Amino acid sequence: MSRIIIVGAGGIGRACGLILLKHYGTNHTVVLADIDQGQCDFSRNWIEKGLGQQISSLETILIKDESLHDWDPEGDVILDCSPGANCAAVARVALRKGMHYANLTENVPETKKIISMVKGKENGFILQTGLAPGYINVFSNRLIRQFEKSYPDVSVEDVKMRVGALSIYASSPSYYAFTWSPAGVSTEYLNDAEVLREGKVQLIEPLSEREQLLIEGELLEADLTSGGASDLPSYYQGKIDNLDYKSLRYPNHFSWIQRIKDNLGAALNIESLKREMLKETSFQEEDRVLLYASVSGHTQEGFKLERARHLEIRPVKVVGVLMSAIQRTTASALAQCADMLLEGRIHGLTLQSGVPTDEFLSGHFVEAHYGSV
Repeated sequence: MSRIIIVGAGGIGRACGLILLKHYGTNHTVVLADIDQGQCDFSRNWIEKGLGQQISSLETILIKDESLHDWDPEGDVILDCSPGANCAAVARVALRKGMHYANLTENVPETKKIISMVKGKENGFILQTGLAPGYINVFSNRLIRQFEKSYPDVSVEDVKMRVGALSIYASSPSYYAFTWSPAGVSTEYLNDAEVLREGKVQLIEPLSEREQLLIEGELLEADLTSGGASDLPSYYQGKIDNLDYKSLRYPNHFSWIQRIKDNLGAALNIESLKREMLKETSFQEEDRVLLYASVSGHTQEGFKLERARHLEIRPVKVVGVLMSAIQRTTASALAQCADMLLEGRIHGLTLQSGVPTDEFLSGHFVEAHYGSV
């Protein structure tokens, strides 16, 4: 029996616990660890309501040392659902204890810290394996392969990855509602985006390349945000001309964000942007997740060929609880990676370019929430 420790008992952490226990039952123990005992208790009750019963293989741990220097947990794998700024500290615990580790974060500086920390280590460290970064990167890798197989004489020139975690309802002035962490939104709006331009990795200012696109007739806007591309720009450097990740939003949202940034001026930072967004932006539980990816290139005759795919995921009822779209998409990808780590199929540092594409996309947890692609 393996012991899976989920650090961070918030919305994604508890969804991951429910997804794992629904599949594993009592074959593995799931432990919710958090600095807030009330959060642990709430999430435990939520999971048991979702399972329709109390379960002996679900435990909670109160983390008393917020720095994690003295935290000494016992387990086989740590699934890090903590805020992105804490990820390196949680990864150090996994490294010190000889446990596998997987996280979700779009926080690029913390990811780079972990990469330098765990290079050459034997235990598995899968980084940025949620929705975006995460699923969208593996999904796009599959699409690149399919394009190359269908058009062997056409070089891949452009890869677009687009994801929106959106509310069902949105109104002015923000044209947005929070369905996930406001700190995460603020971070990805302010940190530089890593992209491929003319075959070279570049850092570009976020929210600086707005575009419009139609998905099944619905007009949406997309713009550069940080973290969502994972390591694909570096992986495809010199092989693909242009590759980038952009967040999908309803029209007029990005214009509103730009006005806030302009008004804040020199006072602009992650906390001040978050504070201003919270003044006009509500939290909503009813949500939808939209994913779009496209791969294109030109024939020798100059015709542009493109292969595009999209998915939309909505909330799902699991016995006595409603699991939101952002919960199920993010947590199922993390659960799939936990399964691969526990089975010993991944060792050492693994970024999204190295996640086994077919195994991941056809895995039990991913297929249950994204469908078969």
